[in-house]
Amino acid sequence: MVSKTLNNKLPVIDFSGDVKPGTDYWLSVRTEVCRALEEYGCFEAVYGNKVPLELHDEMFRVIEELFDLPLETKILNTSPKPYYGYAAEASVRPLLEGLGIDDAPILEQVSSFTKLMWPEGNHNFCETVHSFTTKVTELEQTVTRMVFENYGVEKYYDSHIESMNYLLRVMKYRKCQASESNLGATPHTDKSYITVLHQNQIHGLEVKTKSGEWIKVKPTAGSFIVMTGDAFLAWSNGRLHCPIHRVVMEGDISRYSVGLFAFSRKLVEVPQELVDEHHPLKFKPFSQIGLVNFMMTEEGQKAESTVKAYCGI
Repeated sequence: MVSKTLNNKLPVIDFSGDVKPGTDYWLSVRTEVCRALEEYGCFEAVYGNKVPLELHDEMFRVIEELFDLPLETKILNTSPKPYYGYAAEASVRPLLEGLGIDDAPILEQVSSFTKLMWPEGNHNFCETVHSFTTKVTELEQTVTRMVFENYGVEKYYDSHIESMNYLLRVMKYRKCQASESNLGATPHTDKSYITVLHQNQIHGLEVKTKSGEWIKVKPTAGSFIVMTGDAFLAWSNGRLHCPIHRVVMEGDISRYSVGLFAFSRKLVEVPQELVDEHHPLKFKPFSQIGLVNFMMTEEGQKAESTVKAYCGI
């Protein structure tokens, strides 16, 4: 039976105020964040004053400029890590083309990627991408800190952030032909701790609820979708929900989106404080890249939950 698609919204949480740890506003937002991640696994973050619409518009303008480059240039974006480099029109995602910038909050990394794509230089691309990524990383780290605080393990937050590697992935979904499926991205969960998604105003993202229904996500201009990945699900010992999501293309216009994916260079381990008689240990320690590699195997593809199949107890 095909699950019906709903038009109701994900929780919307306002980060546009003065979000400082310890304030009443911080505590209020923290409660909303954790409730949303436990129930939906994601929410819409209103963050417009931190990422103004001018930066939003310029980001998508330079992304289009990137995808307009010749294929022989784009394929220079390679990486030994799965999904970190250029990928296009795979059998499971025939409408999708994407490129990745590893450690994107670091200016030198964005500069290196820019020089690879434009040997003659492209200062505006480099400056725009770095500015955008820096601000989105701040949102990701704010959400992460709120979760750590909520579960009483904030003492681990600093070392966690020091271990993080952020992948910025830019994606283009072309319109489908008459003979093709309109499924731009098959149902999946992310392998990150947190994913922060941003799009132009061409919708397509759908999130599956715990009850099996699909929500059509239609964020307002300039807002972001913050989503739990498999690593955060495991780290929380199952307290957080990791949502299955997909992209369904509609209309005749290409859809562009940007995703910031948070990975740790350390093993993902459940804090001892999150294990007790009511919450027995559910996951063994694992590396996120190991999880991604497992996802690409036949066993990983068949698994209902990749992380539970890979390291569940």
